[in-house]
Amino acid sequence: MAILGGAALVLAACSSSASTAAKHKSSSKPSDVTTTTTQAGSANSSTTTTAASKGGGSSSATAKATTATTPGPCSSSAPGGVLGGSCDTDTPALQVDGAGSNSIGPFYSSVFYAYNQANHNVSVNYNPAGSGTGVTDIENNSVEFADSEVPIAAPAGGNGGAILQLPVDLGGVALSYNVPGAPNGIHLDGSQLAGIYLCQITNWDQIDSSLPSLTIVPVYRADTSGPGYDLDQYLIDTSSSDQNSPSWDTAIGTTKASTTWPEKSEPCAVGEQLNTGVASEISQQSGAIGYVENAYAQEAGFTNAAVENASGNYVTPSVSSIAAAGSQASNLSASNFNIVNGTGSAYPVANFSWALVYETQPNTDLAIVLGKLFDWVTTTGQEKAEALGYSPLPSSAVSLAHQTLLELQTSSGQKIFTS
Repeated sequence: MAILGGAALVLAACSSSASTAAKHKSSSKPSDVTTTTTQAGSANSSTTTTAASKGGGSSSATAKATTATTPGPCSSSAPGGVLGGSCDTDTPALQVDGAGSNSIGPFYSSVFYAYNQANHNVSVNYNPAGSGTGVTDIENNSVEFADSEVPIAAPAGGNGGAILQLPVDLGGVALSYNVPGAPNGIHLDGSQLAGIYLCQITNWDQIDSSLPSLTIVPVYRADTSGPGYDLDQYLIDTSSSDQNSPSWDTAIGTTKASTTWPEKSEPCAVGEQLNTGVASEISQQSGAIGYVENAYAQEAGFTNAAVENASGNYVTPSVSSIAAAGSQASNLSASNFNIVNGTGSAYPVANFSWALVYETQPNTDLAIVLGKLFDWVTTTGQEKAEALGYSPLPSSAVSLAHQTLLELQTSSGQKIFTS
């Protein structure tokens, strides 16, 4: 199945993961997925970025660094000059490598390519191998940046010192299903979803008598994932004991959401690697239901559940309903990021995705490129969000990202940018 043809550069690299995904009771880690997301070139030449191997990011960045020049309105006393606006495409020439969230892969593929077209000096390789891989890689200082839907708990740090975390996109986790003849927007609440994933509700006609008598096949992420964390949090917040199933937190034995899917669902469920693996299983398995980033569900043309939110409204994932969830973020930060189970028109399984970079950068050119790249991603780059099924960042998140990037500094403690 061709999922996300519009982001073929990402998914071509991921397709092998779907075909070899771990099945029932899978505990294997996702295989390395290295993706070339941009092409760098000049008026006289065109160079395809070489995919970087894990662990080679920092050395490659240093080798390719050049001296920055920021004349005119972009210059200041800071090494990187002014951060923001047209100055974000005035950088040294550099290739940077990142890894992490699979859910943001389609967005990054589009926005990094667009940035390279606006600034041929910079090309970006992003490995969408999953949030867990990204966090491990940045903590080991083997990539220049990482991405995760779940920020590292404070104090965030790794082998390269303190880690800055900034919001870069706003997405939703679709509950997609393959039930022949069923309409879009089947109503599901927390207790019903808990019952499905606890193997207590096993047939679609138990959800609604008008649905076919068809065995439910729950599909979950076998690798660590942000979407799994968000659904886990939603079920902890909303499920309650009824005649079909116990409450979710009672069944799994904790009230703390995890990026690792609870083993309680394994007797009836199928585990797959990455969004691509889950989406492939949903497409191929009659009766399946699983959770995938809305961008993947949109491109695949899936039918999605209308999930009950805190106001009792049943809401399907869309650009507007995900935006409504993001607008309810109060005092957003890397330690206060939960927007699950919002009110009103908010889709209840929504999340921000976070870019992770080291605060202190020993290579000044790399610091300049990272700061200006991600400032552009969180401003101009947001124009790419809606077409892919994401929502543009709310202004509060854009401001947080900009202020966080202003904290970048040299090894001697000098701030890289002025605003």
